[in-house]
Formats: sequence, structure tokens, C-alpha cells
Amino acid sequence: MARKLRVLRASDLNGTLQMKDVLTLIEQAFAERGLGRTQMPAKSYLRFPEHEGVLLIMPGSVQQLEQAAVKLINVHTRNPAEHGLPTLLSTIVLISPDTGEPLCIMDGAYVTGMRTGAAAGVATKLLARKDSRVLGIIGAGFQGPFQLEAVRNVLQLEEVLVNDRVPEKAKALAALATSLGLKGRACDTAEEVVRACDVLTTATPSDTPIVRNEWVHEGMHINCVGSYAAGKQEMEASILKRARVVVDDWEQASHAGEINVPVSKGEFDRSGVYAELPEIAAGLKSGRTDDTTITVFDTTGLAIQDVVTAWAAYRVAEEKGLGFQIEPLFT
Repeated sequence: MARKLRVLRASDLNGTLQMKDVLTLIEQAFAERGLGRTQMPAKSYLRFPEHEGVLLIMPGSVQQLEQAAVKLINVHTRNPAEHGLPTLLSTIVLISPDTGEPLCIMDGAYVTGMRTGAAAGVATKLLARKDSRVLGIIGAGFQGPFQLEAVRNVLQLEEVLVNDRVPEKAKALAALATSLGLKGRACDTAEEVVRACDVLTTATPSDTPIVRNEWVHEGMHINCVGSYAAGKQEMEASILKRARVVVDDWEQASHAGEINVPVSKGEFDRSGVYAELPEIAAGLKSGRTDDTTITVFDTTGLAIQDVVTAWAAYRVAEEKGLGFQIEPLFT
């Protein structure tokens, strides 16, 4: 019998999931990927240069969980000024693996925020020093609170340092950290954040390096979250040569992640990558092995992260009757 299609708006989804649960799901998804039990074709791109836009298509499935989904992401830089719309629009369609029916259409912003934060959280758990107490965040936009929430769930944080080119955003995120019982401080410069933190998260759309090599000290862990397209780069390539570099997926990272610019210039190649995070999550390679190594996690976001997170949100929505249902599209 055909099942009705649930529709979930952004307002239906906010707060449906707990970060600690998403961290477990994402680590499980990475492990499944490492063991070869997922399907995740490469991201496809449709470009609309006349509109300064791009569409990313991200399909994925996790066989062990009987879950599949496709995420559509539009990045249109003219939207706020010309159309009154967000720059980034995201839609996720859940597909039933057994029948092929679409089960749910949902806004993808909340799921993307949660799974991106959780990916950095899992990387921090596996790669950062266990005694890390100070988190630094450069870029206090939409992703900032998710990064804070994820990392504070895997480390015994004491202090959070924040820098953003918009000082009010840095102050707001620092205030959030304070409200969570941490010492939150907005910093005037990125250098101040980098030099003083144990774990650094960069979450900006910069195409010019913000983090300088001379600021980075031994034993640091760095989550590079902001780079999502060719030409994006948040830190100097020389840092990569000092570090143990872990990516979520080599193909994606080499074309769109933090390493994409050094790769395109011939300054970095696959031999410089220690592992993909799914290999570490699956126990196929070790994570941090000493207190002096600099570790870098380059994440571009995997479709399987969206799959497990969106299905978890869908199950909550089904249980609580969130959103609304429509008749099957094919009837």
C-alpha cells in the first residue's frame, strides 16, 4: 500500500534532535563507509553562472540501516539582495530502499547544521588531545553554534574563543558558550584565537587563507569546515605539510575541500593524506597517537551524513506528527 508523503519545514525540524545522538549516528555512518557498506556517488553540480548560482546533488544510502536519501543544495549569492531569499537553500528527499517511494521532503538546513557539527565532533573525538580544554572558532555564522555543541559533547571544554569579521556575531556565539557554563570570549583577531586554543574550527567561506602557519602550535587539532567549492581556502597550505591530514573523502576534498587549492597548484597530493575519517571510525587506522602531532580534518560533507541524520529527524516527526502529509505523488 502506498504511503503518504510527509513534508517538513524548517520550523518543524528545529530542535528535533540531540547532538549527542547525532554524534553517535555520524560515527556509525563513517564506520559503515569505512567498511564499504554504503553507496555514495560523487556530488554532481549544475551551474547557473548568469544567476551566480550552483546546484549540488548528493545521493547516498546506508545498506545496514535500510536508509537512502538525496540532498539538493542551491547556493545563489544574489538571493538576499534580489529575491529576499537565503543564499543557501537545501532540500532533502528520503527514499524507501524497499519500494523506492519518496517518504519525506524536508528543509535541509537543520539537518545540514547538525550533521556538519557532528562530523567535526567525531573528528575531534578521534584526533584531538584528550586534555584539550580550549576551543577556538573562526566564523560565527549559522554553523558556529552546531560546532560548539558538537565539540563540547566530546571534550571537557573550559573556554571558547570566537572571531568573526562581524564582531556582533562573535560576541553572540561567545555569549552562547557562557550560557552553557563555559568561559566564552570574543576575540578581535583570528591570530588571538589560533594561538590560544587546543582545538580550532574554521567555518568561513573564505577564498583567502585566514589561519597563518606561524600561529599553529604542536598538538593542535584543526577542523576545516568552511571550504565547500573549488577556490575556497581558510588556512595556509604550509600547515598541511606539518600536520597529519585526515579527509572525509579524498575525491570530494581534493576538488572542493580545504586541500583543493594546494592540490590544484601541485603543492599537495594524496600521499600527504594520512587517512579518510571513515577508516579511523571503522578501526582500520589509528587516530591520534601522541600529544605533539598537529592534526587537520578536512570535511566537505558526505551524503551518508545527511541520510542518517535526516532519517532520525523523520522518525521523530512521524512519532510527534510534525509537519503535514500529502497523498503519494504517483497516484
